[in-house]
Parts: sequence; C-alpha cells; structure tokens
Amino acid sequence: MRAVELAARIMLALVFLAAVLGKVRPREGFAGFVGSVGQFGVPARWAAPVARVAVATEAAVVVLLAVPSTVPVGLVLAAGLLGVLTAAIAGALRRGARPACRCFGATDAPIGPRHVARNLALATVALLGLLGGTTAGASPSPATTLLAAGVAVPLAAVVVRLDDLVALFAPTASRATRPARRP
Repeated sequence: MRAVELAARIMLALVFLAAVLGKVRPREGFAGFVGSVGQFGVPARWAAPVARVAVATEAAVVVLLAVPSTVPVGLVLAAGLLGVLTAAIAGALRRGARPACRCFGATDAPIGPRHVARNLALATVALLGLLGGTTAGASPSPATTLLAAGVAVPLAAVVVRLDDLVALFAPTASRATRPARRP
C-alpha cells in the first residue's frame, strides 16, 4: 500500500506543479488564466482574486505533498480543489460555455467532458493515496520508490499533455477526406 500512496503523491505533485508553472511562468499565462476564470461565471471583479487563490492552493498542494508529515492534508486539499474545479467545469458545460482550458497554461483547447473525467480521475488518485495510508517515520524502500515513480511520472505526463494527445489523435478534415492508399 505504501507504493500506492507514494505514486499518488508523486503524480499529484507533478500535475499540480505543472499547473502552477504553466499559469505563472509566462507573464501572459496568468493573464490568460484570469480571463478564463471570468468565462466560468466568476464576476469580472473577482476573477483575479479567484485565480490567485486557485494558483496558491495548487502550490500549497505541491508543498504539502512534498513534506511527509503533511501528505494526508495535501491529498485531502488536492481532492477538494479538484472537486471545486470539476464543479466549475461541469457548470460551464451545462450553461453551454466552452472557454479554453487554462489548467496548465496557455492553450486553445476548449473545456469538455474529458476535463471533467480527468479531474475525477485525479480526485480518485488522491483518495487512493489516502487509502494507501502513510507509514509514519518509515522511508519507502528504493524498489517501492522506483515502482511508484515509474508509474506516477508517465501518468502525470499524460494528464498534463492530455489536450495535446487528444488533438494529435483526433481525426482531421484532411485525414478524413483523403482517399485510402491502395496496396
């Protein structure tokens, strides 16, 4: 069970770290995120403060998951934040709004059901991490750490680059209308 908890920690820390860096690293990244917050139904005067709280909470998750004694709090905060973000996405979709997903910085991909599914999967990872429990004072073995990282790092990369992967494998008009090659 230690491997499950450690994999959840690593994966969520990487995903939330990518989210924070994607929003604050380029100057226009945060401005774009603030603009997208307004498209989720947040009044314009509250968009910047809400965006700051969201980024600060994501950063707090990273820090809490990095410190062994605060991992349970980090996992609960991650699950709670993902619940709030999922509710915001689902609400926007119900209203027919399709703002760009600024979850990991600047992108043109509009939100959709895959973003709800992604967030629910991440919340499940957080809950599995809690169920995996922490062993107070016990360091994981090198084999456990390697196994956890070997699972968590590629999964985190898929989560962070999900919109790019969907775009890569989505049929395009040129592929769909091109006649098949003959052998």
